[in-house]
Formats: sequence, structure tokens, C-alpha cells
Amino acid sequence: MLYNQLRGIVDMTPIEVEELNRLKDRIFKKMGDENEDAARLELERLSQYLIAGLPALYWSIDKSNFKGDAKAKTLVLHYCEKLSDALECGQGIIFSGPYGTGKTSLACIIAKEAIAKGYTVRYISIAKIIDMIMESFYDHDAKSRLDIIIARVEILILDDLGKEYHGVRAQLNPMISLKLDSLLRERMNRRLVTIATTNYDIKAIKQAYGDSVLSIIYGACKMVEVHGSDYRLLSNKFWKEIDV
Repeated sequence: MLYNQLRGIVDMTPIEVEELNRLKDRIFKKMGDENEDAARLELERLSQYLIAGLPALYWSIDKSNFKGDAKAKTLVLHYCEKLSDALECGQGIIFSGPYGTGKTSLACIIAKEAIAKGYTVRYISIAKIIDMIMESFYDHDAKSRLDIIIARVEILILDDLGKEYHGVRAQLNPMISLKLDSLLRERMNRRLVTIATTNYDIKAIKQAYGDSVLSIIYGACKMVEVHGSDYRLLSNKFWKEIDV
């Protein structure tokens, strides 16, 4: 199974193993023994998303039901059609825009298309990457996991670029910029694809990370602005159905 192939590239954490077991139990309980073959296919599909780190919130969102920025969606669909070419030359995308406009949804649509085509994918928040960088200074296993993600995963999705600049870790910003520069440069040199989401525009990225990171972004990514209202505030099917 593909998720076993992925495990050979990115080791699952104990939490992810537990989630995979719960997912299996939930699918087979829902579909019943009489639909065992269909249940196995569903487990195979969803387990690939889980192993890739895609948040469960985005598992059901795809190119057929995305309701956000139509122009950005069209670009993503064309990008997915040319995914092999993008991997050949190492060209990714940075989705920029306000909260809730569908940046992560668009990134996950690319991720699922890539998984379906057999590419290795890993979604990870920038905050988690920073945690892994910090751990890698004193933990050899953490360093090995980070090195694998940086150097071997074909499509890396970094979510919420810039969010690490808020809060108690502000004093680490110079180190973060240096490490981000190293991460992006390594992936660019290997022609690996990096997809990122951010609330920053080009000016804010330059101010936060400096000219070096900005230069790498220009060389390895296309900046795509995602427009629209915060869809999180516009709809919630669960509460609409029961609210009186």
C-alpha cells in the first residue's frame, strides 16, 4: 500500500499510528463487514492523507467542491495538470491572503492530486517545523526526521508562514529566518516542490525574512493572492441544520 511506502520516507509519530488505527476502526464500523472491499479502498485513500499530515478538516475538500477564489482555483487546476513539469523544475506556490479565504484548502487540493499521482507529500505547519528545528539541536532522531522532510519529500506544504513571528518566540526570529533560508535553498537546489500559505504579502515577507529568503521564493515559487470573505464565518452546515 502507498502509505507503507510513505512510512519508509517519513516515519509516523505514535500519535499518527494511533490516529490510523482509529481511522480504520471508524471506517469499518461505518461501512460494515458486507462492504469490506469498499472499506479497504476508503481506508487506503484516507490513510494516505493522514500519513501525509493533511488535516482531517480538508480531507473532503477537493477541486469539485471548493467554493473560494475562482481565479486561484483555476490556476491550481492548471498547476495540477502540469504537476510532473512542476516537479521537474522544482516550482511551487505561495498562497497569500487574509484568514479563511481558502489558502490551505487550495494547498491541500494540490496535495491530494499529488498523492493520487504517486508523489510523496508532507503537510506541516511552520510552527511545527520550528519545533523540529529546535529539537534537532539536541536530538539526533529529530534532526534525521527533519532532514528527510527537507531533502526527500517531493512536495512539502508549509502552512501559516509568518505565524511564528507572533508571541513568545519573537527573540528567535533571526535564527528562524536563517533556518528557513537553509530549508528553502536545500529544496530549491534539489528541485523539490514547496507549497506555502501565508497572511503576508511580498513586502511583509521581505521585512520578516530578508532579501535572501525573498530571492529564493522568487526563484522557486509563484506568489498567488487568494481573495474572498472568511468562509469560516459564512457557513457551518452542522449548526445550520440543528439551530432553531
